[in-house]
Amino acid sequence: MNSTIVTLIIKVLLAVGLIIFLYKDARARDYSWFMWTFIPIITFFTPGLGSSIVTIILILALYLISRPKGNLALCPHCKKKIHTILAFCPFCRKSVKKECLRCHDTVDWDVGRCPHCGSTNLTKS
Repeated sequence: MNSTIVTLIIKVLLAVGLIIFLYKDARARDYSWFMWTFIPIITFFTPGLGSSIVTIILILALYLISRPKGNLALCPHCKKKIHTILAFCPFCRKSVKKECLRCHDTVDWDVGRCPHCGSTNLTKS
């Protein structure tokens, strides 16, 4: 009886940890955070499927394989971690890139010169 309760507590803690990780990482990458947050919840309450630690590991592996690859950086406005390829922050919805007014390519927020054409004519911060 005691080992069953301890096992259940461990599984619940792992599932909650997975849900928190998936929410934060998927939201920072602007990648279907709603779906990835509720997959563990749905599988956890499915009889015979969700109570397995293997299921939790499988969900994590599937997410890590399918998520957008790349680094996270801080949003210059709200200071939350976001994927570096995004042009707008998924949290505060503000622009995190500047536009080169010569070649019209996006450049990082903190640069003063376009790395593509060398122009210093960038949109204002």
